[in-house]
Amino acid sequence: MTDYPIGMELVVDPDNPMNVVVNGSVGIYAPEDTAGTTLLALKDANGFPLANPLTSNAYGFLPPFLAPLPQVRWKSGEFTGFYNSFIGLRDEAVAAKNAAQDAVTEAAGAGASAAVAQAAAELAAQAATGGGVALDPTDADTLVFTTKSDGSIAVDPADADALLITA
Repeated sequence: MTDYPIGMELVVDPDNPMNVVVNGSVGIYAPEDTAGTTLLALKDANGFPLANPLTSNAYGFLPPFLAPLPQVRWKSGEFTGFYNSFIGLRDEAVAAKNAAQDAVTEAAGAGASAAVAQAAAELAAQAATGGGVALDPTDADTLVFTTKSDGSIAVDPADADALLITA
């Protein structure tokens, strides 16, 4: 399960910033838990379990914590609001980007393998039907020549730097 870091947040009524929850009990819930029925399992910044509800300090701030969701609802008495884990969302976006890049690289490799196989098949067909010139499927800077009925020249499948000559 992903942990979403939430920094030291001020517990303040979003409708009236004069209402700060000082030294107060603050429950942390899932955003859709509007009734505040199920407290979330939290961790401290080091990953150890943290009691929920939290207690705000003399200035109205909560300690940093790790939540199981990227957005959480806080409730304290009649006040409620949301905290968002922007670092957690950023980390998820970076991981998704890296996974997408890996998938593109893997697909490109598979595509290159398919192109090499197709070129090798075309080369084999030319050799079988009697002659032609083609690019080496493993090295686009190399030409492969095949002759008519007296034999063929092809890239050695075991060593791309060698040619096989058959008669």
